[in-house]
Amino acid sequence: MTIRTLRRVVQLLFLAFFVWLLYESRRVPPGRLHCSELFLRTDPLSAGTAALAGHWSVVFLMIPALVLLVLTLFLGRFFCGWVCPLGTCLDATDKLFARRHAHYQPRRSWKYYLLGAILVAALMGAQLGWWLDPLPLLERTLVVVFHPLALAARDFLAVHARGPLQALGLRLDPVGHPGYALGLPVAVVFLTLVGLGAWAPRFWCRSFCPLGALLGFLGRFAPLRRHVNDECSSCGLCERTCKMGAIPAETPERTLTAECILCWNCVACPTRANYIGFRRVGNQVDRTLDTRKRAFLQALGVGALTGLVLATGLGRRPRGTRLLRPPGANRRTASGSLTRMSEEEFRGRCIRCGACMRACPTGGLQPVMAEAGFDGVFTPVLVPTVGWCEKECQACGEVCPTGALQPFAIEEKPEIKLGLATIHHDQCLSWRLGDQYRSCMVCQEVCQYSAVEAREIEGQIRPVVITARCTGCGICENKCPIKPGAAIEVFRAD
Repeated sequence: MTIRTLRRVVQLLFLAFFVWLLYESRRVPPGRLHCSELFLRTDPLSAGTAALAGHWSVVFLMIPALVLLVLTLFLGRFFCGWVCPLGTCLDATDKLFARRHAHYQPRRSWKYYLLGAILVAALMGAQLGWWLDPLPLLERTLVVVFHPLALAARDFLAVHARGPLQALGLRLDPVGHPGYALGLPVAVVFLTLVGLGAWAPRFWCRSFCPLGALLGFLGRFAPLRRHVNDECSSCGLCERTCKMGAIPAETPERTLTAECILCWNCVACPTRANYIGFRRVGNQVDRTLDTRKRAFLQALGVGALTGLVLATGLGRRPRGTRLLRPPGANRRTASGSLTRMSEEEFRGRCIRCGACMRACPTGGLQPVMAEAGFDGVFTPVLVPTVGWCEKECQACGEVCPTGALQPFAIEEKPEIKLGLATIHHDQCLSWRLGDQYRSCMVCQEVCQYSAVEAREIEGQIRPVVITARCTGCGICENKCPIKPGAAIEVFRAD
């Protein structure tokens, strides 16, 4: 087995591992570090932006990211070529355009400008890294696009192919599938990344990936790199097979070390002049970054301005009364008790990976759009009309990689206030007057915390919310028979 073949096998294994961990997030063992968050914790860009925009303690959660940075200092951008699941997807889809590549050379400098803008914005308190960070980007695509499609396909087979499946000794039962807001724009973004491969292989990685820029900046001094000996005939084969454009056509003996992802394609040399290793066979390396000082400073200025606008509230909408954050959005005090995390810290920590949404058993956690303002896009909120917060569930706090949602014990759940249920007397059947009165106590029957009591008021039995017991779990709103809308709704408690 050649090293190139080994690399492809390793890529596929990491991609399969990434997808499997996402699937397993529904079966999180309480109180145990789950592997699905461990993969996301290897992302140094997420660690940096969450620590700068949210809270410095994120660094202690992201120890694997620090390990990756240390390895990059010695091995270069190996993560991009061997591990990154999005890079593996792009390698596969680029083959669809193999004969249509337009020989366009992407601007390598763009990703460094984006990285600078993202880090400066995070320093100002605005979390923007999630827009382009490859690991959260792929995870939310799998969560809100591909996972619902896979479940829909499963249900279709369960209903329409029952006979053939039974003949094969197989049985599929319809399970239903959660729908997610913003699925269409997320799908469009992913398809755009794939479509960029029509211009050049790994166009996204070359030009737009800020994580690749960070790893390239550190990995350009790595001792593991490409070398060229005196047998080079300048045939240009290595340059044509380099998917990252790390070998200049004019001087193929040189290597742009910040761009090389150690894919080993260049070793397909007829004279065996190319070698990747620690041994020095040649010294034609170029550690410079393809950036212009003025453009880089402009990018930093844009990042600072964006961060300032968002952090000062100029680009932030007033906090919506229906923005019900997940139960894991807490901080543990010195005494060990839980207190709700501030909205600013939550937005700074959250990398919008969608792991909590995937782990939610009822599908109630949904990505928010305009209601939270620009800097709150795609953060998770509980939408009771879709699903409620199950009393015995603590999954969201277990799978979050950055501590935006923190672990808690089931026994602490009654003390966590997501919101407060409010009965609309003009809509509730049991609060109507005269002949319009109907005895309906569904909200009381389904309440998990006995927070709705039946009381005799004006000669009729009516539901009343006990404020001290209500946690805002939303099951009453979800089960209310009044549709559309509901006669009882949950609003933020603060």
